[in-house]
Amino acid sequence: MLAAMASTFQFDLEMIPIRVGLVTMGAILSCSLAFLYSVFVEKSEVVNFPRRVFKKKRYTKFVESTIIGLIMMLTLIVGHLLKFQNTYWISISTVAIIQGRNFEHVRQRNMHRIFGTFIGLGLAWLILLFDPEKIIMIGIIVVLQFVVELMIVRNYGFAVIFITPLTLLLVEVGSTVHHQVENLMEARLLDTIIGSLMGLAAGFFLHHQQIINRLEKNIRYSFFQFKKLKK
Repeated sequence: MLAAMASTFQFDLEMIPIRVGLVTMGAILSCSLAFLYSVFVEKSEVVNFPRRVFKKKRYTKFVESTIIGLIMMLTLIVGHLLKFQNTYWISISTVAIIQGRNFEHVRQRNMHRIFGTFIGLGLAWLILLFDPEKIIMIGIIVVLQFVVELMIVRNYGFAVIFITPLTLLLVEVGSTVHHQVENLMEARLLDTIIGSLMGLAAGFFLHHQQIINRLEKNIRYSFFQFKKLKK
């Protein structure tokens, strides 16, 4: 994902130390907050439920990783062919969709992502319509982040409604250039729809057991032939 995002920015050697420093500061801050939370928040009694263990076949991870890698490559190719400004939004939407437990969950996340983004863009337009000051926008971002963290484990579709304006406001606050709101929203919606549909297609292959089994069989046979030739 870092490579996908970096492919849309101009490469500047002088900016590498600054950007590495910003990432490091963010990582240190998040780890510090997590540490303080674990120290000062009283832990309730945890009940451990027995979990079913699914043993995957030897080449399952290899097949799944290959499918995900190929679909990520396709998202970037599609974005560059369509000449989108931020092609990584397609990749982000695709990754968010394929994280479902099964194909039914993937399909559900796909619908939640598209409709949640559509409603969230309306909320973002309403916020940006008033053209708030940067300090007020930071306060709005804090509130949106709080709601997202509160809802993400309860209802993904409802959380996406707030994730969409959150990402758009972060772009506005972090940039010195004022973006055209209409163009930004249109690009965001189109990126999300394309990425979600590609994630749905990837989810179909990932959770279609017959396809996975056939690919595993081909890979196992290829490795066997390779070892045979090597001997």
